[in-house]
This record gives sequence, C-alpha cells and structure tokens, in this order.
Amino acid sequence: MRMLDRTVALSVGILVAGVLAPGVAQAQAAQSPPQQQANPQQGNPQEAAPQPTPAYPSPPATEPQDAPPARPATRRGLLFLPYVGSGSLVGADSDRYSTGLRVGALLGGHMGSLISINGELSVDIMSPNTGSYPDLKLYPGLKITERFFDLTLSPLVHFGVPHVEFVAGPKIGAFAWTVSTTYPAESADFSGFGLVYGLAAGAFFPIGRVAIGGIFSFTARKFLEDSCTIGGGGGGHCYDYYSTVDTKLISFSIALML
Repeated sequence: MRMLDRTVALSVGILVAGVLAPGVAQAQAAQSPPQQQANPQQGNPQEAAPQPTPAYPSPPATEPQDAPPARPATRRGLLFLPYVGSGSLVGADSDRYSTGLRVGALLGGHMGSLISINGELSVDIMSPNTGSYPDLKLYPGLKITERFFDLTLSPLVHFGVPHVEFVAGPKIGAFAWTVSTTYPAESADFSGFGLVYGLAAGAFFPIGRVAIGGIFSFTARKFLEDSCTIGGGGGGHCYDYYSTVDTKLISFSIALML
C-alpha cells in the first residue's frame, strides 16, 4: 500500500508541475526587460552593420599643384599695327611748326618669337607757323598745307612680361613731300623727296584677340631733291613763300596690334 501511495503522489506531483510550468515561464518573461533589436535606420554606431573592407587601398591624398606661370605676352604670325597720334618738330627749325597730326600703319609678319619684319606707311600733316617766317609777313592771308609721306622698312624686336608686350626697332626708307601755298594773287606748289630714318618703341596690353598700347617715335628726314611751281601769273619766286627743312620729329601715337 505504501508503494502504491508513493506512486500516486509522484504522478500527481508531475501533473501539477506540468500544469504550472507554462505560467511561471510567462511570468518570468513579463518581468524581464525587452531586448533592443538592431535597426539600421536608427544610426546607432554600436549596432550598425560593419562596412565591407575595400578590395584596393584608397589612393593617397595629393597636394594641389600650382598653375604654370603665365607666358610673356608675345604674338605670332601676321602683324597689322595701325596708329594715330601727334608729332612736334625738335631742333633749330622747331619754331616754324606747331604740333601736327600723324597717322600710319605697319604690316608684316613674325620671324620666330622675337623679331617681326614689317613695312610701314605713315603720313605727317604738318602745321606751319606762317608768322615765324620774316618774308611771309609781307604776304598776309597766305595759307600753307604741308604733308610728309614716309615708306620705310621697320623691323621690330618683341619681348615682354606676363600681360605686357614691348616692341622696339629702327626704320629706314624714303619720303615724299608736298606743299601747297595759296595767296590771294598767286600760289606756289612744292614737292620733293629724300631719305627718312628713325627709331620707335612701344608697349601693348592684350585685350582678347587684340592689344592696345602706345608708340613713341623719332623720325629724321634728309632732302635729296625738291622743286617748285608758281601759279596764278605772279612775279614772285617760289622760295619767297617757302623753303625745305630737314625735319626731326618726335611723335606719340595710340596703336592697336592685330
């Protein structure tokens, strides 16, 4: 009987434990704090997924390199250089003239990076002071128009620094001279030619595809021959009105380099 009672008591204990075990487990689960689940969208650095290691190492950072230095402002190829300015005579006969107009142009080409070979045509419109001639005081109302036309070989040397180009060079060639004098009673026309030579120097600043600047020039002329024709039936002589002058001219001109 005791054995039977122990067996029944053990069976009842096992049955009671099987009934109570699920409830105890649920109670323990309710009392324990919930575990935080990893969410990649929350940006938690401790729970973020590890980044894959790149297959190749990143290239080393390079330091910024300085831009290459600017080249001196020089030109190549065809050269066309028109100019306009004014000129004044210097020397013993400078009082015979006021400041006159000077226009002209150079046309040529570059021979390498330093030298250009050019032809130059220039016109000097002179402004004679008729009151400076003692003999001309006898002819009030006399009007004089005088021009020089120069045709020269004018090579230039080109050099410069960034954004500025300098030019300098000699010139030599021939000139033609014309003068028209008008007086109420008669007129006289002069003409002549000779040798012209000189020097020029200037500086230019690039603006897009062109360059603008200025040129200083010294021009000297030596007459080789001249002639005169009296008109209007007057009885005077040509050189009562005028005479040739071996001029020396200093000029400054605004110029474009194209």
